[in-house]
Amino acid sequence: GMSSRPMRVIVLVSMWLFGHAAVCPDDSDVDLCDLTTPLATSTEAPLTTASTTASPTEGPPTDGASFGAGRRQLAPLLLLLAAGSGSTEGARWPLVLAFVHYALAPAAAVAAPTCGDVKAFYKGEDCCGAADKALSSSSPSWACASVAGVCECERMTRALAGVPGAMFPPALCADMQHLKPVGHRSSQICEASDAGSTASLLVDGSPGNISFPHGMLKVLATVGEVNPRTGAMLTGVPDGNGAYLKSAEVVRLIYQSESYGPLTRQETFPFFVNEPEHVGFTGSHIHFIDLNRSLLANFLNDGAPASAEHMVIDSGEAVQKMYNLKRELVGKRGAASSSRPHHSNVNLAGEYIVIKTPSKADWLMQSLCSAHLAPAFQWGEGMGVQDDLFITNEEWISYESTAQGLIGLPAHVLDLARNELWAISAFGLGGFEKIVEVNTGTKDFVAFVPSGYNGAFGGNFPEIVAQRNGNFSRSDGGSYVWPENIVPTRLFLGKKGANKDGNSDNTAFLARNGFEFGALYGFATDCAAGTPGAEGRDNWHKNTATAGAKVTGAFYRLRWKDAPGTVKDFVHDAAWEFQDAPDGAPAGWCFWNANGKDASGAKTEHVSPDPRGGARVLQGSTAGYFGIYDFSEVTAKLASGALPASIPATYTCLQPESDITSMIDLGGAGQYADGQTAVVNPDQGQNPGKKTFEDVDGLEWLAAAGGEDYVVIHEDSGNDFGERKFLGRVGSPMKYYFVAMSGGTKNSRSLAKVSGVAGVMKSPNSHEFSGATDLSGLLARDASGAFRLAAGPQNGMGRKLAMEVPVGNKDIVVSLQAHSNWGGWTESFHSDAVGQLYIYRPSLPSS
Repeated sequence: GMSSRPMRVIVLVSMWLFGHAAVCPDDSDVDLCDLTTPLATSTEAPLTTASTTASPTEGPPTDGASFGAGRRQLAPLLLLLAAGSGSTEGARWPLVLAFVHYALAPAAAVAAPTCGDVKAFYKGEDCCGAADKALSSSSPSWACASVAGVCECERMTRALAGVPGAMFPPALCADMQHLKPVGHRSSQICEASDAGSTASLLVDGSPGNISFPHGMLKVLATVGEVNPRTGAMLTGVPDGNGAYLKSAEVVRLIYQSESYGPLTRQETFPFFVNEPEHVGFTGSHIHFIDLNRSLLANFLNDGAPASAEHMVIDSGEAVQKMYNLKRELVGKRGAASSSRPHHSNVNLAGEYIVIKTPSKADWLMQSLCSAHLAPAFQWGEGMGVQDDLFITNEEWISYESTAQGLIGLPAHVLDLARNELWAISAFGLGGFEKIVEVNTGTKDFVAFVPSGYNGAFGGNFPEIVAQRNGNFSRSDGGSYVWPENIVPTRLFLGKKGANKDGNSDNTAFLARNGFEFGALYGFATDCAAGTPGAEGRDNWHKNTATAGAKVTGAFYRLRWKDAPGTVKDFVHDAAWEFQDAPDGAPAGWCFWNANGKDASGAKTEHVSPDPRGGARVLQGSTAGYFGIYDFSEVTAKLASGALPASIPATYTCLQPESDITSMIDLGGAGQYADGQTAVVNPDQGQNPGKKTFEDVDGLEWLAAAGGEDYVVIHEDSGNDFGERKFLGRVGSPMKYYFVAMSGGTKNSRSLAKVSGVAGVMKSPNSHEFSGATDLSGLLARDASGAFRLAAGPQNGMGRKLAMEVPVGNKDIVVSLQAHSNWGGWTESFHSDAVGQLYIYRPSLPSS
């Protein structure tokens, strides 16, 4: 038998861990075997754990968690099992060891077992009346503290080495220590200023300078974290996000990862859909994270826990079923061709044409970029989409240069209630950056504004261009060119409850929400010399425009018509029509493209709807300018029930491509490693850096109390010293409050190869803040502390409540992509680069 000394050690450790526990008789069968004699219980108050506001670290939080609270109730049982003498010690020792291992593990490793679980195990082993009996070799699942369910990694890898396809990375077992529950980490990757040579700010797994000047950012979740109940891991790099009420007490956060599968970097581990066919997708994932609403609302308050782990209820993959453009469930990839393909990856014959093939999946979901979550009736009673949905899109791809029969890249609409993802062609198939819902002011129609590349397929495809010219004639008699970035701001109008023929259909998801019967429009203006904007969108913003300058025009309906449920060659796509004169426009008018109709220009980046419900949309550009399109006459135009030929519109420039240095408030932060500050952007390491915005990517329009409007601004420029994040106050002039920065090839933390997440730095690289979502409507409370927004269709209330919240009380979800962080333990699990989701509450000067 085991000596009594280890038993005494276990008892002492247990007492130290749990304090005053129940006093148990020296009988291993008491209570576990239904004896009538009750245990003596302590009159002491139960142990509680205090919340922590300690500095963020990689270590376990001390506040407990929704995933695994209540572990301390095992104390009496642990003491009970440790008691005894003689030959019974050897039999009980493995079980005691399991409990000690479990108790000492980080909180929230697994869902907490109950006393009943322990009792059932003890009785199931036939231990009652046989305390000296040896336990079976199997141990209960609840005794394993690993969030991945792997407690004997080396034994597992040896046992499974012969399984076909089992190729365990050499560092797998060592890397298991880095798997943490979702929400566990609290160290930020981003920083307020460069760390310089300060040693305490150059520690891997700890944050840098987090004295953020205009409000705190706290970590909600980190790529590579795991659901301890299911093993589902979060993937990178985080981009578009959104949130809605799953129930009265649960906020469901949706985010997508912008990942590229086999094309670059890591090929993310696959997710599987359409069971039992088990169709695998690598590349971009769409994840959900369920958060306790009350705890989330308090997370940025004083005294709140440092980590979000305590408020995470569930997490995982948001997609269970996936449909292609033909409305078929996507099937597995065939050796030569596929009958039910993911159409983004194939040509018309179903042949795979992407330049690289997934190694562990059927298909590549390529580069889901930004996204928009549209809750049911977000604009008012009966106004807007009828279901909670998440609109995402594949942005770019690389096809074989000789590929024929290209189809292109669709938008994808996720039915949040049913976890079904639908590929749609309503906006064309040119690939998109972001698509948002805008208010039409009617109950019968919906409006969406798409933005993006318009044909970023990895080449100029001269044979495809020749086919276009062979089948179509350009309106000016010229020749079509490859359409990438030859595109204006677009508008889609769709009739709700109508099928592709315009007949009533309130059953099918896509028809119900207006995606089946509609029309696509492009913004056009008078292109006669001397007319505002006539020199093209990019040149006007750089050479002529000032803040407040306007371009008058209209959205003109395209001749192209969608054919839902059918698949056509990209030769027939809407992407080409912006090189033609707008149908029905006055002579001399043209679509307001970035650089005319014959050459590519700056990319239209993020769009964001008017949060106050107007028929307006904010549009940004990689050239560093942004402004608002107002098409308020759309409501009157739709009054007849028909889709109009055009809608008058006016564009107002908020920020031209011009010097912004005097408009930036750094708040004492934003110091770069080379001595410059974040009032400039050294995107090529230059000194002085650029004085304009550079590659504005993320853009989200917020409405706040007092009639104030704000714009979340994220650059994607490759800033060598740290990509910038701003919050802009709309006004004349604009005011830009520096919030944070991250990454950069010449940033001090990057060069020291450290990150807020330990063990992931690959090499110095750029970072990028991306999606943003205002949670203030979901979290608004009345004077009694009760939440004001009910679960279910919002009927405009979510937007209304958000407008009433002062900017300093807003909680905003923000994504961070960290393209340097795909080394170390990520190479064992293929989560792709480790970024983070933050929650940000602004703190701005009063003037």
